[in-house]
Amino acid sequence: MNTSAVLTSRYVKLAVLGIFVVSMACRKELSGESSKSETAPGAAQAQPNAPLSANDVSWLFPVPTRAADLANLIAVRDVTTQNPQDPSKRDPIWPDSVFEQFLAIANSAQVQVAGANAQISLPTEARSIDTWFIAGVRIDAGAPGLSEDIRAQFGQLPEIRLIIQPIIKNPDGSPKVLDIAGHLIFNFINLPPDPPPTADCSVRFQPDMNAFNSVVADVAALRTKLNNGQIGSHAVSTVGVPLGIHPGLADPATASGVRNEMLLLLEKHLSALRLGSMAIAGLPANAPAPWIFLSIVGDGTGHFSAVHGPTLDGDKQFAEMLTPAGTKGPRVVPDPHTDNLNPITCKNAAVSRTSLPVAQRNGVSTSAVFATPAPVADQTKQILDTIADPTKSFFFNTDCVSCHTETSRAMVLLKVTDVPGINPAVLPAGQWDLRNFGWGDAGKAGMQATVTRPTANETSSVVSFINSDLLNKQAVLNH
Repeated sequence: MNTSAVLTSRYVKLAVLGIFVVSMACRKELSGESSKSETAPGAAQAQPNAPLSANDVSWLFPVPTRAADLANLIAVRDVTTQNPQDPSKRDPIWPDSVFEQFLAIANSAQVQVAGANAQISLPTEARSIDTWFIAGVRIDAGAPGLSEDIRAQFGQLPEIRLIIQPIIKNPDGSPKVLDIAGHLIFNFINLPPDPPPTADCSVRFQPDMNAFNSVVADVAALRTKLNNGQIGSHAVSTVGVPLGIHPGLADPATASGVRNEMLLLLEKHLSALRLGSMAIAGLPANAPAPWIFLSIVGDGTGHFSAVHGPTLDGDKQFAEMLTPAGTKGPRVVPDPHTDNLNPITCKNAAVSRTSLPVAQRNGVSTSAVFATPAPVADQTKQILDTIADPTKSFFFNTDCVSCHTETSRAMVLLKVTDVPGINPAVLPAGQWDLRNFGWGDAGKAGMQATVTRPTANETSSVVSFINSDLLNKQAVLNH
């Protein structure tokens, strides 16, 4: 990435807004797939350019329950890259200086939820970088969406996203996952970006496809080695396996080897120079609720700041929260003003308060289905289907709470028990399992690995794009 490109600070800030697509993860719905993982010594040999599957680009780690399980996880501190000036040195991909900014922003009074006396306060244990581990990895061919109209407005930003959560030790030495999550988003772009398509918009980034094609090649190589029995004692296939815990990480015979291969891939392609944005979902001090979501962007020089919510309004509306059932007043604060029923536009409240006035927006959010009484079933389904449709809803026109609660609302209100393309064991459980992809609070059952419909939809779209536009073209070139 050409980090030496000269941009004004405002230009950089608006540009980086195009990178940050943490909260929305919605694309085409996955077609029905087999619900059983294939693990067999005689599995058919996979070819290097064979199509990828969902678990090849979205890696979900199992929740650690024993001290020994930590060996098959990746601590963020473990991921380093070669120093460009001194090949004998290794640099962290999440430098201490950036981690300190992450902590300061998350605990800042500046990002207190507007209209409520609430803000994130990380516990002492989470203020050590050594406690943060990777719960999931998302490899995306282009945020905020791969449809033609989204790319026309925002450009295309390939990225690798790390979903990270803190783990501490119980008195008996067993691991305890804290119900807090962060995102680290690493971008693969060419600078300078293209100008905005219209006034009051951010610039459009252009993808660095040479760099991202290298990522795809290594992802395919990992899939092929696992399928062909070159990792561990037997072959493990990801073909046709519904999205859930990565099959290679779920199998004790391959977990350690797959973890090591994943670490090598991340170290090859990530660096602090590519870190464009971050996010956090956390809680107030010593409280189980409310859940608070906050987005953070970088300026390209190692400095980060909080982002105004694209569907929130007002100078101080950075964070959004979901309060528990029975709370007086609205469940979602501030009330979002979404725009997911209008044609796609790059205008949003994160660019400026006047970019897209509330009166011109037309959209839905889960704030409506948290009301008492909830809308009728048909209306509820229309709202939730819109939020889960990536051609309509994404970070810049739909609020964080909506994306993180769509599937759980469908399960509660519409009695949904099965989602095509998702392993039923990882559907959200418990009222505070708000993870799209990671480890969520399943109540008495403890922390569970979780996947939601928006994540499955986005993953399906990414897989389709990579298979048709990248791997197929590469296969043609190789013949």
